[in-house]
Amino acid sequence: MKISSINSSLTLEYVSRGQENLYLERKSAKVSLQDLANEIASFANANGGTLVVGISDSGIIEGFNFCGTKKLNECEKVVTNYLKPTPICKCELVPIKNYKNEDDYILLFHIEPEINYIVKNNKDEVYYREGDSSIKLTLEQIRSLEYDRRERDFEGEILIDTSIEDVDLEMVELYKQKIDTDISNEQLLKARGFLKEKDGKFHLTKAGMLLFGKNPTVYLPGARVRVLKFEGNTFQLGAEMNIVKDRTFDSCLYKTIENAKEFINSQLREFTHLNPNGIFETVPEYPEFAWYEGLINAVIHRDYSNNGDYITVKLFDDRLEIKSPGKLGGFVTIDTMKTKRYSRNPQISRVLNEMGIVRELNEGVKRIYIEMKNFFLKEPVYTEPEHSSVLLVLDNNIVTRSKRKEESMLRNGKIKEVWDSLNYAERKVLTTLYDKGEITSEETAKLIDRGKTTAVKLLNKLIDMGLVVWTGTSKKDSKGKYILN
Repeated sequence: MKISSINSSLTLEYVSRGQENLYLERKSAKVSLQDLANEIASFANANGGTLVVGISDSGIIEGFNFCGTKKLNECEKVVTNYLKPTPICKCELVPIKNYKNEDDYILLFHIEPEINYIVKNNKDEVYYREGDSSIKLTLEQIRSLEYDRRERDFEGEILIDTSIEDVDLEMVELYKQKIDTDISNEQLLKARGFLKEKDGKFHLTKAGMLLFGKNPTVYLPGARVRVLKFEGNTFQLGAEMNIVKDRTFDSCLYKTIENAKEFINSQLREFTHLNPNGIFETVPEYPEFAWYEGLINAVIHRDYSNNGDYITVKLFDDRLEIKSPGKLGGFVTIDTMKTKRYSRNPQISRVLNEMGIVRELNEGVKRIYIEMKNFFLKEPVYTEPEHSSVLLVLDNNIVTRSKRKEESMLRNGKIKEVWDSLNYAERKVLTTLYDKGEITSEETAKLIDRGKTTAVKLLNKLIDMGLVVWTGTSKKDSKGKYILN
């Protein structure tokens, strides 16, 4: 049953039984007015959300009858009496049946994220929503938030040359389906602050253009994702240029994420290998969640005020890199990013959350680590190159790297012609030669775990096949080595 005239997606089942998260909190009517004010401030200082008063943490619909009308009235006035500056918050009185089946009320506080200032309580304390709880910030964290709050102004800035004609109607319709509303496109964009009036005309904000614009890069050139695939493990220029794929995605953010995801998936490979149990199994280069979440985080949290840079995804033989313009926001650091969360672009984050793309409760980064571990891969590596961007590096595994080397080596027609006729030891020697460039008979013996005589016979066979060359001046030359022909 829908219960809100302000947010049509809210149902009694959701606000009473839904999991508390970044955007939803429940409080009993017994909550102190100070604690209630702190909760509202925490939402305003983060991404906004809904605070339900009159339902316990466990989901019992208590209502306000047992507290009396005075407590209900005091709760309705808590925003103006306890917070400064006053956040954008609508208080909605909703009639319900309490757990005793009596006529009663609950309060819904619909809180918008503040983009111009920090909301403090009457004690000058600052609270911030993190995951499913509100935390009190330290002085250092407050200073950091004050600095980043200037960046958050970006979303609300008006693009004076735009109008409702620049809106991607398909995107707006999809969004309306997701939040279950049938109001007009113009009403929706105005209500969410994506369409603002200036000098008698309505224009898209920067966040509105990024989320719902037909051509965002016309106004925000850096709002794109470029995916590059390389042959090998390094980026070569000039005559050695090794870029084999280069695609740019510059639609509105939802379409950019989905289109980039589809393309990256088409460029990553699956590899079949014999596991220790003697069974062939197929595994992807990387768990999809890991790189997809990395892509989402880059799009959601990048610094869009930096028009001179864009998000890059680089696919190398041995790793995948995702770089996003802008350092980590707020008081999040490389060391705390698995447990701390800060949204540089709260309006963008909230809409993409409602679209079903963004994860909540900070599960995203933590799950990247878990997924990589479950695939027996190295931990992901996050860095902040030059303190101006965030770089995520995912390494693939030894099975994948070996397969890539093999595939690259088989571009040699002579090797490819006889590859299927070679035994395991002969293939291993050729793969090692391709990787290292040269090998001795002693090294070959260790590689195949056989004696030197067996190793020399194997190498001589490869010489006879025209695949390997001996570089020594004679058979007894101690400095001679074997190389690929």
